[in-house]
Amino acid sequence: MIVACTRDCYDTCIFRAEKREGRIRLVPIGEFPTLGFTCARGVADVKRLNSPRRVKTPLLRGERQVVEVSWERALGELAARIKEAEPEEIIHIDYDGNQGLLTWYYPQRLFNAIRSASTDYSICSAEGSEAIKLHWGRSYGAMPEELEKRPAAFWALDASTSFIHGWALAKRGRNPTAAVDVIWTNTMRHVDLPVLVRPGTDVVLALGVAREIIEMGAYDREFVERHTHGFEQFVKHVQKFTPQYVEEKAGVPRDVFYKLVDFYLKKPVTIIGFAIGRTENGGDAARAISLIHALLGDPAGFYYSNSGAWGIDFAYIRGLHAAKPSKVVPMGLVGGAISQFKVAYVWNANPVATLPQGDRIAKAAERGDITLAVHTPLMDETAEAAHIVLPAPLYLEKEDVVYSYWHNYLIYNTAVADPPGFARRETWVVRELAKLIGVGDHPLMREDPWDAVNIALKGTGITLEELRRRGAVRLPAPDYYKYPTATGKVEFYSVTAVKKGLPPLPEYKPPRRDAYVLTFPPNPLYTNSQFRDIYGEPEPAVYLNPSDFVSDCVVLYNENGEAVLKAKPSPHVPRGVIVYTGIGKDLRGVPINTLARGEPGPYGGTPRLYTTYVNIRPC
Repeated sequence: MIVACTRDCYDTCIFRAEKREGRIRLVPIGEFPTLGFTCARGVADVKRLNSPRRVKTPLLRGERQVVEVSWERALGELAARIKEAEPEEIIHIDYDGNQGLLTWYYPQRLFNAIRSASTDYSICSAEGSEAIKLHWGRSYGAMPEELEKRPAAFWALDASTSFIHGWALAKRGRNPTAAVDVIWTNTMRHVDLPVLVRPGTDVVLALGVAREIIEMGAYDREFVERHTHGFEQFVKHVQKFTPQYVEEKAGVPRDVFYKLVDFYLKKPVTIIGFAIGRTENGGDAARAISLIHALLGDPAGFYYSNSGAWGIDFAYIRGLHAAKPSKVVPMGLVGGAISQFKVAYVWNANPVATLPQGDRIAKAAERGDITLAVHTPLMDETAEAAHIVLPAPLYLEKEDVVYSYWHNYLIYNTAVADPPGFARRETWVVRELAKLIGVGDHPLMREDPWDAVNIALKGTGITLEELRRRGAVRLPAPDYYKYPTATGKVEFYSVTAVKKGLPPLPEYKPPRRDAYVLTFPPNPLYTNSQFRDIYGEPEPAVYLNPSDFVSDCVVLYNENGEAVLKAKPSPHVPRGVIVYTGIGKDLRGVPINTLARGEPGPYGGTPRLYTTYVNIRPC
């Protein structure tokens, strides 16, 4: 029996599931792409089946107590609240806690059918993806195997922590490796060429590398002439990004800069981390990095996210072909905009802990300004604040179709564990709600969920029946020489951007220098706020450069709020940067995300939460 991990993670590990004497064991497949090992979270999923945090019955929260109720009563209460509100006063908040097509995407059909408000799904990868599309018409790129065949550059990605199989392939290939980041991550400390940049200046470094390749005449003239548009404008644009300018703005010494240029002349694969889209100038940095590969005549040389390459019709599963939301709120602004709504329905996400100012959602629920309903397998901050809590199955307890945004395997997950009688899967809940609120006959809700998946898979060339039979199917690589841009070419000067009212070339806007930058690198034990039931709460601590260390207890504060945290000196953190390695609470129980920046980026709307400006004082 084959199953794939459904976490929001590059690797999407594939397991052989074994069940002996009632005990379940997940064995990572030894071949590509899982290579016989998995992370601390992958091995912990079996333990979560009996987690003490499991929600085992529907719950209703009153003024003084939480009571256990039947499914009928819980859904009736929720349906009543939905019917009392106007569509634009209802918002659904969901994201990639589980990457199954039925778990995440299909439930959106109910809310599109009633034309409720939606988020823009921008919290993670949208900024970089949309920015890269301005030049390439797509954001997908290198196949995983390339990491073993070629040098590799990990840009804004601690791959050894959060992309362990990509990291393993790069190391197994024994080719040179480089990394670019704002702190000395574990990856930075174990590559051949580490490049430390100041926060918000990756775009300067990338445009500087591009300029040097042009100045050296080392670009692929044939590719540029045949497959690109606007090269002359790009050449003029990058002229100011001299080695001196890069050193001044980005803090990269010239000898290190020239080594990076030489590294790129070897045509490495560049893994552009999702983190870059959550930083100052992040979309522009992603654009600029990708264009280095256009200069090199290497259209498959960078990787950002491959989910758009497989032909899955995500819009169809969501029901966007038949209905649209009444309004869309950027995810970084949901916390601040929660007063606009009377009902918030959450699944597959923990917005109180993970969205900027997500604590405002909990406060609005506590005041009674909104009815907060959550469908979740485990109690978390959002469920603890909710008026209605509905128990959901874990991924090992249900069938689903799982894809990867890295490798090209499509997997049919079967239920490894017996579904618990107290839990109901996401598709059942929204279809029952649809009946109760009077839209059960809407075409989006009448269509069987599996039929919707089968139609959405047509573009992959695989039917649902074949996928069920085979368990896992390897999809073909895309055609890298097709560019769905306005000109049909790679656009150095983006005509596509001009049509959308966006800058045609990657831009640099100087970041603030009058405050500390708070950033959030990955933690190997947690996926966002998940797995705290297994590994405990992350320590409420931040790390600073020894020169910035003021006290072992500090208050970080900005216009959004303040957090009280332990502080520790670390030589791996540059001056002016503060590192928090986990999504959790401060010493008072206040979510750290109360400080996070929520304003959306210009391309995909992703908030710049990894370049959150704060001040600091001793406790």
